[in-house]
Amino acid sequence: MRLAALSCTALFATLAACSSDSTGSGASDAQTPPTSGRVDIEKWLSDASYKTWTCEPAVHAARDPSPHGFNRICSNDVITAAATGTGPWPKGASAVKEIYSSLTATAPVGFAVYLKTAEDSASGANWYWYERVPANSDAPHDANGVVADGKGGGGTALSICVNCHIASGSDTAHTPSPGGRDQVYTPVH
Repeated sequence: MRLAALSCTALFATLAACSSDSTGSGASDAQTPPTSGRVDIEKWLSDASYKTWTCEPAVHAARDPSPHGFNRICSNDVITAAATGTGPWPKGASAVKEIYSSLTATAPVGFAVYLKTAEDSASGANWYWYERVPANSDAPHDANGVVADGKGGGGTALSICVNCHIASGSDTAHTPSPGGRDQVYTPVH
C-alpha cells in the first residue's frame, strides 16, 4: 500500500510538472499571457511582465490597416527570436498592444493581446485573442470593454480579430512592418 501511495504521489508530481503547458491551457508566465479569461489576463497585464519584452520605444499612430488608434507593441521572446524569418510563428508567439487615447498619453486605456497556442495556426483558430477597449470606443464590446476573449475559431475572436489578422503579410498593404505574417502585422525585435 505504501509503495502504491508513493507511486501515485510521484505520478501526480510528474503530471503537475508536465502540465504547465502555458500555450493554451490557461497557465501563464512572464512570456505567456493566460488564456483563462478576462480576470486572469487583466491581472497578468497589470503585473506588467510583458514590459520586459521587446517593445516599441514610443506610442505611435496606428499603422494601416490597423483600427487600434494610438498604440505601442511589445513582442515576447518567441516573436523576437523568429522576427526575421519567413515561416509561421512558433507555438508560444505572443504580443501585447497597449492602446492609448492620444500620442502623448502616458497610460494605456486598453489592450490587445494574442498568443499562438499550437504549431499550426489553423487560419487563426489556434491563436488566443483578447482585446479590451474604453467604454466610449466605437468597437463592439461588452460592459467590461471586452471586444474579444477566446480562441480564433469562433465568436468575436474570429469575426473581428482573425478576420483582420488573417491578411497579415499577404501583400504590401498588409505588411506594415518587416516580417509581418501568420496573424502578426508587426513583430517587434
